[in-house]
Amino acid sequence: MDSTRETTQGRLDAAGFWQVWQRFDAEEKGYIEEKELDAFFYHMLLQFRTDDAVMEENVHKMKQQFMSAHNVSKDGRIQMKELACMFLSEDENFLLLFRRETPLDSSVEFMQIWRKYDADSSGFISAAELRNFLRDLFRHHKKAISEAKLEEYTGTMVSN
Repeated sequence: MDSTRETTQGRLDAAGFWQVWQRFDAEEKGYIEEKELDAFFYHMLLQFRTDDAVMEENVHKMKQQFMSAHNVSKDGRIQMKELACMFLSEDENFLLLFRRETPLDSSVEFMQIWRKYDADSSGFISAAELRNFLRDLFRHHKKAISEAKLEEYTGTMVSN
């Protein structure tokens, strides 16, 4: 694994990545342009409190690493998930993608749905209850989800 990736992956959470991502994808298209990569990497490195003396060099290294590992489409668009895996652990990457697919109106909304499944108020639910919770969360937002995707989400959350 490249040393640049080792120093960044796992040190940022989904919320921190999302905050930087929104600066560049304000219209929520799900991608940024290749020409925005330098600025994106610069802002990401600010999250890690990178020393200004090595900032430019690190931005250049990160861009090279990304470009060599990914085949940027002809239109120059870079998807959020392509960049997220560079900075986030698997758990945080999942949370980021889940957050993007199912945005909640508020934490109150989340807790209302959660309480339905955590009947004993223990703060925990079983895998089967989690699957039903996720299904209802998607239904609440009028989003279709396949059983396979539901199993994938449930499995990821339970195994971590």
